[in-house]
Amino acid sequence: MPKFSCILLIVISQLVISCSVQQSYLTGSHCNGKCTYLRMGVGRAQAVSFWGMGGHKTENLVFTAKNNMYRTFPLHRTEFYDNFVVSIRNIYFPLIKKTVVTIHADIVTDDIAEGDMAFSDSYREYLGQHLPNRWGIELADSVVFVKGGKLWRGVVIDMTEHTATVMLMQNGIEHYFSIPVKRLFAIENENLEDECGCEAGEVLEISSTAGNDPKVVKIAGLQKGRKLITISQKNKLRFKVVPFTK
Repeated sequence: MPKFSCILLIVISQLVISCSVQQSYLTGSHCNGKCTYLRMGVGRAQAVSFWGMGGHKTENLVFTAKNNMYRTFPLHRTEFYDNFVVSIRNIYFPLIKKTVVTIHADIVTDDIAEGDMAFSDSYREYLGQHLPNRWGIELADSVVFVKGGKLWRGVVIDMTEHTATVMLMQNGIEHYFSIPVKRLFAIENENLEDECGCEAGEVLEISSTAGNDPKVVKIAGLQKGRKLITISQKNKLRFKVVPFTK
C-alpha cells in the first residue's frame, strides 16, 4: 500500500507541474531621437489547446493581440506606434498547452514637447521616474552598496518603494542584484547633493600620525539624511553610515 501511495503521489505531482518557454522580438525605432514618447500601448491574446487540438496559430494570436492594442490605445492625429515588442509565451501542462502573446509599443509623435523633453508627463509617470521613497533614491541612479565587506557600484534599473534591482557590469558581463533601497547610496543625485551640501567622492579627512599610514575618509554615496563614508588605512577599508547636516 505505501508503494502504491508513492506512485500515486508521483503521478499527481507530474500532472500539476508545468514549464514555460518564452520568445521575444523587437523592432527598431523610426524616431532617431526626434520624437516625443507619449505613452505605451499594450495588447494581449491567448489560447489553450488540449492534446494539440484547439487553440489558434501563433500568427493569428499576434494579429489578435495587435488588434486589441489598436482598439485599447487608439492613435490621435500626428501619433504613431514605434518600438514594437512581441512576446510569445508557451506554458506546458501535461496534455495542455497555453499560448500567450503580448505586444507592447511606444506611442510617439513627431511634435517635440516643450523644453525638448523626450517623454511626456504621462509617460514619465508610467516609467516610474518619480516613484517616491523615504531614502531619496531614484530610478536610473548610479549607486553604491556594501555586500560581503566590499563596495559595489551599479545602476538602478527597476524599483518598488522598498526594493530595487541594481545592474552591475563585471568584465563585460551583466549581473543583477535585488537590494533593499535603504542599503543604496547615490553617486550622482543632484537633489541629495543639494540637501547634503556635498557630493560622492569628496574627501572629508586625511590624517596621519608618526609611523602610521595616513587615514583617508571619503564620501562613497548619499542617501536622504545620511551618507556612506569609507575609511581607508593600511590597505584596509571600513564603511560607516553617518547622518549629515548642512
